Amino acid sequence: MSLSRTLTRRQTLLAGLASGVMLARPRIASAAPTEFVMGVNGGAAYRNLYNNVLRHFEARHNAKVVPVFGSGSELLNRVLAERSRPTMDCFVTFQGAWLVGKAEGVLEKVDYNKIPHIDDVHDFLKDPDGYAPFVNFGAWGIVYNKDTVRTPPRSFKALWDRAYDRKVMLGGVYHWQIHLAAFAYAWTGDQKNIDVAFDKVKELAPRLAGLYGLSSDTQSKFQQGIADIAPWYSYTAQRVRQLGVPVAFQMPEEGGFLYPSAYHAVKGTQKVELVEKLIGTFYDPELQPGLAREDGFIPSNKKTVLPAAVAAELPTMEEVQRCHHWDWALINRDEGAWLNRWNAEVRRLVRG
Repeated sequence: MSLSRTLTRRQTLLAGLASGVMLARPRIASAAPTEFVMGVNGGAAYRNLYNNVLRHFEARHNAKVVPVFGSGSELLNRVLAERSRPTMDCFVTFQGAWLVGKAEGVLEKVDYNKIPHIDDVHDFLKDPDGYAPFVNFGAWGIVYNKDTVRTPPRSFKALWDRAYDRKVMLGGVYHWQIHLAAFAYAWTGDQKNIDVAFDKVKELAPRLAGLYGLSSDTQSKFQQGIADIAPWYSYTAQRVRQLGVPVAFQMPEEGGFLYPSAYHAVKGTQKVELVEKLIGTFYDPELQPGLAREDGFIPSNKKTVLPAAVAAELPTMEEVQRCHHWDWALINRDEGAWLNRWNAEVRRLVRG
């Protein structure tokens, strides 16, 4: 056998082995990502969420997010309806829905020891019963157009000033119950005094610019100039600012209301560890500035450093610590009766 022939055989063998290695490597590196079905808000909220958090979560943990879009109440109702055969692994809840989910037993607890960055998170975001901690939060106060409202209202009670006639809009579809509780507190110091809140809202109703529904509707009314002032959220105000509408957030003198959100593991999911990793991704101090800039969320991680221009647009931690909490036990118990009254007594008075 000639040397050249021997080399040819060896070269062929080595080439075959190398080819096998080349083919094997992608199989190891590109293992199919784990599908992770999560209930989330849609539209701009989801785009910002994906850009700032979810794409990093997918890349770090070889996961593939499958979104199920809906409002917080819609997603909770779906989880309740599917309690025997859940289709989602995780879903966003706001504080009222979160308490309902806990009471109904459709949430899975998480292991705080497995959540990255949890030791750097503000204590008030942690759940004492071991369910998911809050990941994002903002404040509910007064949002106004800086170009058209030169002297902004500095308290909820100031919304009744005649100078703001036909400039104010209130939530009339999804937010009326928190308006009532907040106004009851503003006028009497007690959220339970709902009769006073109804009387004051009926007094204001004929002078309103209109009512708003979902956040997208509020945004549209600000953009079109239909209204210039609204009791609304600090974080949604930031989204509207990003679109070029010159709105600002005013923390009311009597104190705003804290509005946090959490991503809870659905009872029965086999992917609780992915939920824990998702929460930790939210808490990453390198990612939090993006959430603050685009979505207006106040950083959860105490080590987060925001650019000065972004920090100037958000409530300070001192203001947050003076915020109130809605009495969700009261709201969840009585909102059905309040809605009937709202539709019968308030809506017919609103001209817009």
